[in-house]
Amino acid sequence: MSSKYDSMPLSSLVLGDPSNTAANTLAQRLAKRTKKQVFVSYSLAMTDSNLSLLVENRIKKELELHPECF
Repeated sequence: MSSKYDSMPLSSLVLGDPSNTAANTLAQRLAKRTKKQVFVSYSLAMTDSNLSLLVENRIKKELELHPECF
């Protein structure tokens, strides 16, 4: 859900390290793409950006292949 002041969807950290913004960033991108509310639980290491990219690309592929599940 975006605000009237910004086109990026709003996001909030409920639990976890506030310095790790990966979950918020992923949630914002998915919410913008789906135009729906998104909840993300994210426990990947911050140091492994390749794995993070693979996970995000797989989620996007699943969104394309099975939009009825989202």
